[in-house]
Amino acid sequence: MVIPFTDQEMQNAWRQNRAASNHTSRTNAHRLLLFYAVECGLKAILMRRQGIKRTDLCPTIAEAQHNINKLLDSLGAGGALSLPKEIVMKQIKDTRNNKKDRKLNPGQINQMWRYGGCCIKDPKDQDVEKKLLEIVKWIEGELDRL
Repeated sequence: MVIPFTDQEMQNAWRQNRAASNHTSRTNAHRLLLFYAVECGLKAILMRRQGIKRTDLCPTIAEAQHNINKLLDSLGAGGALSLPKEIVMKQIKDTRNNKKDRKLNPGQINQMWRYGGCCIKDPKDQDVEKKLLEIVKWIEGELDRL
């Protein structure tokens, strides 16, 4: 079940997570907060554009969940701002000691950083972070306009 949040709560979450992620020495914790700041900012823009006051009343938010690319696409801002479609983590061994690939989509980046994972191929964590910072700039401009 999705917990409903207001548009004002979403904008506050955007600002607070963005401020907390703004640190010079980056760790997964900082990247995770940056990811959530972007997610909240995109959802806040979507809610403002659609005149919706609660997240649970916005089907696009429910459908996109944590997928930044889906949120960007729903705002007509995909393309150059989109995160890589696939991210690769270090292989893991299964119960039979066979190596298994771990490939993530943009909606799973938060899990990777939350549990201490990192990208092992291009794009690297720093590349994804750089793209998130580009999205932050776009969000700032959009929220100022709305």
